[in-house]
Amino acid sequence: MEQNSSNNPLNLRDYEDFISKKRDNFLFKRVNLLNKEIIWNLPSSKSHFIRWLFIAAQSEKKTIIKTPSSIGNDIFSCANVLEKLGVKIIKNTDQWDVFGCKKGNFNKNPGVLDCGNSATTVRFLSIFLARNAINATICGDKSLSCRDFSELIFLLENGGISIKRGNNNYLPFTLEGLFNLENIEVPVKKTSQLISGLLITMPSSIEKLKIYFSNEIVSKPYFELTLELCIGTGANLEINDGEIVIKPWNIEINKEILIPGEASLIFFPLLFCKLHKCRVVINNWPVKNDSLGFEMIKEHMPSLGLSWKHRNKSVIIEVDNSGEKSFTIDISKNIDSITPLSILMAISHGGRINGIDHAINKESNRVKSTIELCEKFGFKIKSDNNLIISKSKIITPKSLIFARGDHRLQMCAMLLLTVTGGLIESFEWYAISDLNFIKRLYVQGVSIS
Repeated sequence: MEQNSSNNPLNLRDYEDFISKKRDNFLFKRVNLLNKEIIWNLPSSKSHFIRWLFIAAQSEKKTIIKTPSSIGNDIFSCANVLEKLGVKIIKNTDQWDVFGCKKGNFNKNPGVLDCGNSATTVRFLSIFLARNAINATICGDKSLSCRDFSELIFLLENGGISIKRGNNNYLPFTLEGLFNLENIEVPVKKTSQLISGLLITMPSSIEKLKIYFSNEIVSKPYFELTLELCIGTGANLEINDGEIVIKPWNIEINKEILIPGEASLIFFPLLFCKLHKCRVVINNWPVKNDSLGFEMIKEHMPSLGLSWKHRNKSVIIEVDNSGEKSFTIDISKNIDSITPLSILMAISHGGRINGIDHAINKESNRVKSTIELCEKFGFKIKSDNNLIISKSKIITPKSLIFARGDHRLQMCAMLLLTVTGGLIESFEWYAISDLNFIKRLYVQGVSIS
C-alpha cells in the first residue's frame, strides 16, 4: 500500500509558504487519498497536561513533563498564566521543566491573566488565585468570553472572594480575597471542572475541605483523572458516597511525567479514514487508563464500518463494511465526541446518540451547531433531547462554513471539505487542541489555498 509520509520535504516547504500568507478563508479542493497510508499522531492530552501544570506549580521541586507529541494552544495558555504568577517553565521540544513556587511566594498582583480559549484554565486558575489570595483579572479570547461562568463565580463568592464583573457572568472578571470555606456543595451536572479545581489546588490551602456533590457527575472520567493525579502525588483524602474530605498535602512527584495522546481527538483520524477509505496509522493511541472513557469507540467501530488492529506500538484503522449497522450510543461521559461521531454515523448506517445534554455548554451550543453543520453537508439529523441520525449522502455545502469559535466543529468541517471541496473561515480555532491539524492535512496531499 502506498504511504504518503508527513515528512515529505517538498510538501513541508509548500506548507510553510502556504501558512505564511494570511487569508480570511481557506479553499479546500477535493482530493483522492484512496489506498494511501496516512500517519496521524495525536497531540498531547490537554486534560492531563493542564492538571500536571497546576500540580507542578505548587511543588517546590522541579517537575519534568515529557511531551512526545505536539502541544495545543490551550496548554500554552495555561503555562503563560502560571508563568505570570512566578512559576518557571523551560519549554524544550520533547520535555518541559517546571519549577513551582513555595506556598506564599506566588506573584500576588500579576495584573491581567489571559486564558486564551481554555475554560479548564479559567476554572482551575480562578480557584488557584482564590486559594493564594492573589488579586488578578482573568480574560480570554472572543469565544471563551461568550461562555457563562456563573457556577464558578457563585462558588468563589460563597467562599468569600470579591468578584468585579459587568452585568453578566462572562469574562473578563477580577478576583480579590482569600477562599475560606471548610464545607461546600459543588454543582457537577454541567461540568466536573469545579470539583477538580478545588481538589487540584488543595496543596495551596491552609485547612481541610469537605466537598459535597451529586453522584450524577458529568464527564466523570475527567474527575477520576483528577483524583488519580492527586492521590498519586500524596493527597490526603477520604471519599464516600457524594462526599470528599481532603487536607492540604506536600506534593511528591517521584518520576518523569509522560503526557499521553489526546483521547478525545481519536474520532478525527477515524473520520478521515472513513471519508477517504485510506489506512490511518496512529502511533500514540492512548492506553485504556489514559483514554478518559473514549476507548468506548472501539466496540462500536465495526458498526461504523471500520476495523482496528495493533502493529507494534501503533493502531491501524481501515475501512471494513462487513459489520456496518445502525446502533445507539450514550456519550454523557464523552460529550466531546458528539460532532465527529454524528458525522461518522451519518456516513455509515445512522443510529441514535443519547446523553447529549451537556453539549450545550461547550464552545458553541454543540447540539445546535452539530445539527447545523450536518445539514450543510446533507446529513439528516434530528433532535428530541437526543440525536437521531439517518444514513445520508454527503453533498457540497453551498456557502462559507463558520466554526462558531468551536475548534472541534471546525476540524470536522475541514475533514468533510477534503471530500466535497468548499470554503471555511481560516481563523485557527483548530490550534486550540491540535496545532498541527492543517499541516497534517496539507503535507498528506490535501489541497488548501
